[in-house]
Amino acid sequence: MPENLTGAPLPILDRWVAEADAAGLPLPSTMTLATADAAGAPHARTVLVTQIGHQGLRFHSSTPTSKTEDIAANPRVSAVFHWPALGRQVILTGTARELPAEVSDAAYPTRPRQLQLVAWAYQDLATQEPGTDGEIDQTRIRERFDAAASREPLTRPAGWTTLELSPRRIDFWQAGTEDTPPTKTRFTRPDGADAWRVVDTLP
Repeated sequence: MPENLTGAPLPILDRWVAEADAAGLPLPSTMTLATADAAGAPHARTVLVTQIGHQGLRFHSSTPTSKTEDIAANPRVSAVFHWPALGRQVILTGTARELPAEVSDAAYPTRPRQLQLVAWAYQDLATQEPGTDGEIDQTRIRERFDAAASREPLTRPAGWTTLELSPRRIDFWQAGTEDTPPTKTRFTRPDGADAWRVVDTLP
């Protein structure tokens, strides 16, 4: 039976991620993030969400990347979580912004070592080989990754940042069965409002 969803939506999303994790699904906090540049050209990629709070969802990125450049030019974004094995999907629409450096300083030591090294490899390559539009030989990437492994202490590179998605609309989709239709529950919050409005919509 589909769950009857009420209350604030972000705690529900946090719980759904936890339930996907408890079910043994791989990378349950991964979402697809869609952005658009100043000219409206769309870009999409997956990102790992590291925190879901009452204000929004946090994830991390090196800079400059297409997502950080897009968000700086056009903060409107959309994102999707999908757990097919649980018959659940969540679609978020809102805005994203870069958070202050001290937030990233606190978050960087909590990330897996591989991701810390990738951040340094990206930083070195962006500094040494600017203007390549991301077209870097894999050998160069491995060289900088291995070089980062010798850094002590492994502090946050200046180009590694934290981004926060603040949703204004969240759709929770739940699969049906042979005898029941799917359901979609929509939460909306106008700009400047604190309270969420909840309605059922066509799936």
